[in-house]
Amino acid sequence: MTRRRTRLTHVLQRAERTYGSRRLAAVARPCRPRAPGGTCTCPAWALSSATLRDRPEAMGLLNPLVLASRGVSWLRASFEPYRVDETLAGHFRSRQLQAVLRLTPLMMAANAVNGILILTTLWSPSCRWFLLAWYGAVLVIIVRAALTWRRGQSRSPQLPTSARALRRAARHATVLAAAWAIVPIVLFPNSDGPRQWFIATMITGMMCAGGFALATTPLAGTLYVVTMGAGASIAVFRTDFPLALPLASLIIIYSLVVLTVVWSTARLFGARLMAEAAAARHNEVIGLLLRDFEEHASDVLWEVDEAGYFCHASPRLLSLFGVSAEQLAAAPAMDLVAAIIEPDNRHQLDTLRARLDGSAPFSHLPLALTRHGHTRWWSLTAKPLFDASGRRTGWRGVATDVTDAQLANRQLTWLAHFDTLTGLANRYQFRSDLADLLRPARGPARPFAVLCLDLDHSKTINDTLGHAIGDGVLQEVARRLLGRTRRSDTVARLGGDEFAVILRDVESQSEASLLTQRLLEGLESPCDVQGTRILVRSSVGVALAPRDGSDIDALLNHADLALYAATSAGRGEHRFFVAQMGTQTRRRLSIEHALRGASSRRELSLAFQPIVNLTDWRILGFEALLRWHHADLGQVPPSEFITVAEEAGLIDEIGEWVLTEACQQARQWRDDLTISVNVSPVQAMSEHLAATTFSALSAAGLPAQRLELEITESVFPRDVPTTFEVLQRPHAAGVRVALDDFGTGYSSLAYLRRFPFDTLKIDHTFVNELMERHDAQAIARMIVELAGVLHMRIVAEGVESSQQARALRQYGCDALQETAVAPPMRADEVAPFLAAWPTFPRLVEDHVV
Repeated sequence: MTRRRTRLTHVLQRAERTYGSRRLAAVARPCRPRAPGGTCTCPAWALSSATLRDRPEAMGLLNPLVLASRGVSWLRASFEPYRVDETLAGHFRSRQLQAVLRLTPLMMAANAVNGILILTTLWSPSCRWFLLAWYGAVLVIIVRAALTWRRGQSRSPQLPTSARALRRAARHATVLAAAWAIVPIVLFPNSDGPRQWFIATMITGMMCAGGFALATTPLAGTLYVVTMGAGASIAVFRTDFPLALPLASLIIIYSLVVLTVVWSTARLFGARLMAEAAAARHNEVIGLLLRDFEEHASDVLWEVDEAGYFCHASPRLLSLFGVSAEQLAAAPAMDLVAAIIEPDNRHQLDTLRARLDGSAPFSHLPLALTRHGHTRWWSLTAKPLFDASGRRTGWRGVATDVTDAQLANRQLTWLAHFDTLTGLANRYQFRSDLADLLRPARGPARPFAVLCLDLDHSKTINDTLGHAIGDGVLQEVARRLLGRTRRSDTVARLGGDEFAVILRDVESQSEASLLTQRLLEGLESPCDVQGTRILVRSSVGVALAPRDGSDIDALLNHADLALYAATSAGRGEHRFFVAQMGTQTRRRLSIEHALRGASSRRELSLAFQPIVNLTDWRILGFEALLRWHHADLGQVPPSEFITVAEEAGLIDEIGEWVLTEACQQARQWRDDLTISVNVSPVQAMSEHLAATTFSALSAAGLPAQRLELEITESVFPRDVPTTFEVLQRPHAAGVRVALDDFGTGYSSLAYLRRFPFDTLKIDHTFVNELMERHDAQAIARMIVELAGVLHMRIVAEGVESSQQARALRQYGCDALQETAVAPPMRADEVAPFLAAWPTFPRLVEDHVV
């Protein structure tokens, strides 16, 4: 390379003298490497194509240099069996030399033996000094080769080798080849026929053997073959031999064949080195990825041998089983899995053992393993390993942590079968359990009971207290139902405030009644929700299977019919399904349908019952009583249609009509008479009650003091300020408020203190038994005294005899109201009644029966 550059410099200097430096610089340009970091294989200066076209003399001057440079580049590329970066090239050169050094002892031994054969075969006095000198030179070369081989043995094959080592090997091969090539040149022309045949055979064998041995280093192999081939050809031409030309041609052909083999072998060796390097690089990348995978991924790689022991103890695998590497290697894999598998999933262990005993690949095999009380779900995928004979030698696979997916799947399954608010079974799960009970997998169906529960006033609670309180009530009801049922029973929330229960193995109606009553008792006590005391009451409908139906829809429908019957009978009751309930339900639906628009069709009317002062027998006012007469249904009692109106959401419309009509009628009476209007519990807990009251008073022009709103104790299912706030606004404006049916239900003295009622009305159940039961007398006396202390007017309902009237007046009762005194009357009958009232007999007089 240095000589070539020197020659090129001289050519450029001559060109500069010929054309001038400035003109030469104008037509020349620097050469750029073909690739970043690459080595330039062309001259340092190259003429542009335009200049070469314009100046043929310049082309003639520099063209031989270009051709020579290209030839050298081609030769160099031919001797390079690979093209890689210097880091890999150093390791490749080391492999090339190692391949040659492995054959060095054999080749040097062959050289020594062949040298001895040359000495003994060609020895003659005329050439003895040449042979001795020649063999001494061969021995020197052999010794140097042996020393090189020894240094190579002590050197690590992994260390890179420089390009200079290959050049030294090429020089050594050339020197050795020259030493052998001198033999035919000197001895072949003067030898007889047998010796010439021996020399030709010896040289041909040495050339082929040496070329093949040096094939991994193509430069050394080429120089070796060319040198020996040239020596043999020269020896043939120096001999006066008739077949010299054909023999020389054969030598040249043999040399070319050997050279072709050398270059082909070198390229194959280089390709193998590059393939091994690529494979090593890929293995390294895969190893890095696997190590990173094992260290950071949630999956675990595993492999077991033929005996069932783990072959590779990765940190993730050790962490999974919680053992050391020694413990992992000492115990069979199935024993380690059996030690931590979840007890409820022992069948998974049997499935895994069966799969490992077979020879078919498997995937997505679930396995639940428990460590330190925490269960993790794994999905196993594996394939068998086989040896060359097809015998299974183990398994290799991956364990994927699918705990999150499993929990998510369980959550979705739970959401599909259970109520998110209460945790009870939902409608789908409830129907599924009913289907299993009606159609069992084995044996005949067992009897059971289906209960439908409906909470009282749940909508009102949501509207007045908010859905948060309402949800808390539902959760408390669910907790109580679970606490009052057996583990074998099913408690479900079907939606809203609808609950259902399956009582399994109920043999009789009496047993079902006992269990149902137990549920109702568990709901009776008030519950505390976010600091608010709420009284929860419910009605229950019961259907027995298979007596009341053998399919799901029939049972649920019959339980609903029983629930309607229980609701109609009174809150907190339960009823069993009977065939007549279908008729009752159809009547209820008819009532609901007919009740819509009843006020606009003028089907509603009011009856007025007087309230009489016990002291002076004076009329204090009237209570407005709602009546409904339908063309098809006839006279429907309020106890029947008011409940339907409340449940159907019609009570606000009807209550507004009653207030407006009652105020219109009271305006026509004397100014000292009051009008009492019953307010439904649903109305009393509605924020629209005050506006409706003020609107009715304003439309009639009636003073607020003449109106009295009557509410029952059922309006207070809880001790909360909401109901009091609803009643406080009209009461502050002068409207009187009466508490009707006092003493029934869950009486509470607390709300008597918190709200200043104007009137207390003693329920007729106490008045009817006033003369027969001492406890009724005590309760009546206590209520009268309580009203006096709280400055409330007391009105008794259901007075039927003069004894009752006198006893009540003696207790201090203010007024009475009963059909026996004066029955309810139409609006047009009030005025005549008032005019004739002074002549009516008095119950409190001694002569009146």
